[in-house]
Amino acid sequence: MAALAFCVCSALEQFCDFADAFVRFGLSASRSFQYLRAKRNQIEFRRNCRAIWLQELSNRHALSVRVVYEILRRARIPLTSANYVDHTIELVKKEMHRRGIDFAAIEASAEAYEAIDNFAVQRRYLAGQDTTDGGHRDYDMVDNYDDIEVLSGDEIDSSFYDYVEPLPVYQNEKIGTLKEGISFTVTGSILLNCERFSINFVIENPTRDVALHINPRLPQNYIVRNTKVKGVWGKEEVSSALPFSLHRGSKFAIQIFITDSDYLISVNGVHFAKYAHRLPYTTVSTIEVKGDVEDVSMERDEVECYPEHIPGFNPKEIRTALDIFDEQPNGDKTALMPYDEVDSSNLDWAPLGIKSSIALMKNIACGIPLPYYGLLPPDSLKVGRCLQIVGRVKLLPQSFYINLQKGQHYWPHPIIAFHFNPRFSKQSGAIGKAIVCRNAWYNGAWADEERSELDTDFRPGKTFRLAIVCAENAFEVYLNEKLITDFRYRIKPDVVDTVYIQGDIKLRSVVLLTNLSPKGTRRIYTNPLFRY
Repeated sequence: MAALAFCVCSALEQFCDFADAFVRFGLSASRSFQYLRAKRNQIEFRRNCRAIWLQELSNRHALSVRVVYEILRRARIPLTSANYVDHTIELVKKEMHRRGIDFAAIEASAEAYEAIDNFAVQRRYLAGQDTTDGGHRDYDMVDNYDDIEVLSGDEIDSSFYDYVEPLPVYQNEKIGTLKEGISFTVTGSILLNCERFSINFVIENPTRDVALHINPRLPQNYIVRNTKVKGVWGKEEVSSALPFSLHRGSKFAIQIFITDSDYLISVNGVHFAKYAHRLPYTTVSTIEVKGDVEDVSMERDEVECYPEHIPGFNPKEIRTALDIFDEQPNGDKTALMPYDEVDSSNLDWAPLGIKSSIALMKNIACGIPLPYYGLLPPDSLKVGRCLQIVGRVKLLPQSFYINLQKGQHYWPHPIIAFHFNPRFSKQSGAIGKAIVCRNAWYNGAWADEERSELDTDFRPGKTFRLAIVCAENAFEVYLNEKLITDFRYRIKPDVVDTVYIQGDIKLRSVVLLTNLSPKGTRRIYTNPLFRY
């Protein structure tokens, strides 16, 4: 009777799922079945991943799978390979022993193990998991199927990944023990007829699971990241703020750096994306490369910082307009260059009063590629100075951000004195409406974020002039000479030696100025709320 009831309930659940999909996809049976197959694959994929994680943690802590599951359920922590999980398991295990909780009773309980399919993998907001763009990464295996895309009535199955040549062009089965700090750099040449290629971190088990699949697709200009467990592919990750930089007939260098929580991936010396561990990285034993590439080689290193900048990657020295004022006998500061030497056609963006002082920057109309790393002289960013950034907002912007930070590396996380991040609103539809987030990273964590919804002069396709002024107690941000926000110092600005800019803008120039007019009589940018 119980079995019959279970079958009836399962049939009703499947019927309700189909009815919901049928309505959702405009009464299209083919699209509805495609959605249900994709949903079923995601459920199976998550179940397989969770089983592997539980088995790995069981082996690592000499506990049964059921006991590990119960500990994770009680601690309400996500399945991840971070040391945080191991530390938490030990703490909870000691606490359970202290309270006299019987592990044998948990072992004998069928309920705990049967509930594994409903194990809620939570979003990760753990210390150290935050990104340099000020956001938090969500774990990709949450129970959410609303974003499954159905493009046609034909299912795109796992064979899409096993393209053209099933044999690897490069394979290495002696990669050693993996731990945080291990880096693999794969280099080679892309063929002139290349459609796609892949780098796979393979687990040598009966199903040859793929812990990490990196798949550049040149016709589409994006790089897929994914995982395969027991023949089932997970959900693809394709997003990145970095422009696609792989081209037919050129050489490439892709670095994969291992941390306890993620793979960090850089392309040609610039960080491209991070990919959360869906399977334990310690089980990977083989790295292989497939596809339309040649002359492939791999280098394994244990490094202290990431990414490894390749030859040709040269952060730009930020131009300064601090030393071009000459002290005259009468005490006035006048520009070294006369007015008639200035090409004013390139200086329409310049603040009133300093056009004559920045003639050395005539060529700012040329675009600067992103991501942008700009180097500042030591102790150059201090009270009384400002960083002026000129650019143009892209036509369909989502966000961009500016970090005033110490160091050029992505890992370990740099100290960020000021993180400025406008995020453009999609819901309001108002042009120029943005949620402006401000923050700082120090002592190993983000500070409390400040955010404001502002009606700004950031307009799609329009040029802007942004100035970050070092005032007495705060960074003040001016947009087109209007004060829009400020951010009180968490750490002094003189620690900053690098300016990092990324996002949906076209960058034209970055200049360090003194916040004085050429005559030294008034400030260029003045906060109307304070008297100087």
